[in-house]
Amino acid sequence: MNRTTTFFSAVAIAGALAACSPDPESSFARGQDAFEQHDFRAARVALIAGLREMPGNAEMRSLLARTQIALGDGEGAITTLDALSSDQRKEPQIAALIGEAEVLRAKYDEAMAAVGGVETASADRVRALALLGQNKIEEAAEAFASGAEREEADARLLASYSRFELARGDIAKARTLADKSVATDPDSIDGLLAQALVARRQNRLPDALAAYDAALKRHSANFEARLSKAQLLVAMERYSDANSLVGSLLKEAPENGDIAVLRAEIAGSEGKWKEVRAILQPFEGEMRQIPKMRLVYGEALLELGNTAQAIGLLEPMLRANSGARDLRLLVARTQLASGQAQDALDTIELVAIRPDAKPEELEFAAKAAKAIGSAKAAEFARRASEVTPEWVGGELAKADRAMRNRQWESAEASYEAILDRSGSRNAMVLNNLAYAKSQLGKTDAALAMALEASKLEPDNASILDTAGWLLVQTGSRKRGMEMLSKAAALDPDNAAIAGRLERAKQS
Repeated sequence: MNRTTTFFSAVAIAGALAACSPDPESSFARGQDAFEQHDFRAARVALIAGLREMPGNAEMRSLLARTQIALGDGEGAITTLDALSSDQRKEPQIAALIGEAEVLRAKYDEAMAAVGGVETASADRVRALALLGQNKIEEAAEAFASGAEREEADARLLASYSRFELARGDIAKARTLADKSVATDPDSIDGLLAQALVARRQNRLPDALAAYDAALKRHSANFEARLSKAQLLVAMERYSDANSLVGSLLKEAPENGDIAVLRAEIAGSEGKWKEVRAILQPFEGEMRQIPKMRLVYGEALLELGNTAQAIGLLEPMLRANSGARDLRLLVARTQLASGQAQDALDTIELVAIRPDAKPEELEFAAKAAKAIGSAKAAEFARRASEVTPEWVGGELAKADRAMRNRQWESAEASYEAILDRSGSRNAMVLNNLAYAKSQLGKTDAALAMALEASKLEPDNASILDTAGWLLVQTGSRKRGMEMLSKAAALDPDNAAIAGRLERAKQS
């Protein structure tokens, strides 16, 4: 939850209006430029300064209201729009702004009244949002559908409709609507953000990142896009890339809970649990409404030995999400650390008895069973050392998914687990592990594994491609070129291999 005050205080407004603005049109131009860049805080200051000298400028007042709405300041927007004449307030665009501001104020009847009789897609969007606020889901769906069917397509409505369908679980429809929003207005950040959300839901993380980058290329100051990109980078385990974004966001919104979670996740990735606790402690009062924050904080408390408090946070989460295996293991660890060995065994046994149980789940189940003197300990320990087809299949799927999403650390961990537990040296597993390690900068280890894979399958184009490119990068250009040439001959239609061979020739 964002604890930052969402309205512009009377003191701040007074201060802004008191500022000297000898050139109101210049202030308006600055406000327009800042708005286009989605630097809404700067836009607000410039527009308020301009209106001090030209209070009757309806265009400037309308843009200030749009700016305030973008900042979540419904109260400020209503105050701004109240200064317009009655006739101006009835204009369709202004009516839609009033309606949107009323939605932000949670005054849904007033929002509906503001756009009553207005037949535009923007008005339909206001109606849909107001109905959602009243929990009238099916009526909101009808309002969104009406807006989408209008002759003149509206990118913002389509993007909001996409988010609505995504929340309802219709991912295919959400993707179609997001794509249509971007097609309607390629510069619409709403459509690009909707595309990113759909891609994340479908676990297409690189596509989501591309959508955020496209949004920020057009609107570099947009807060939601920067925050969402930082969250995605953390999900992709690109902590150093996320850190620079988080630093700039923190300066703008130091009390934002989402930013605090990101900072804590980055610190937790480095095992800095005291830092995690320090970051999240100020949010204890809000934590039960923010599951991600509770999870990260709970793990930090466990690592720091505050098990009773950790149990209080984590056990209710598991009751609400009984299928979350990582959470289940975390809760079991917390229970055992607090001396509740039987509870720990009861918690972890539900997954430990499954044929696809993970080694860490079985090892912990054995530890918990041993703590209470249960004969089950030996069985769990025996199974922890076995390799089942179900586990291998699950781990391969997890590793391949991590590779597609460029989550190199997760991919590395899964492929290494397969090699370590199976005791065999599968060429493709070695090849994929080599690629993951190369992306993590572990070039020497990556090359050794790639060469081992090439010995096992000397005529596999993909394996030769990996080994050849790593050889070129590490200075063994002649040998690398030979492997890349052979890979290209074995798979002449592979554009990626051909591209690497060409780059090698030019290096």
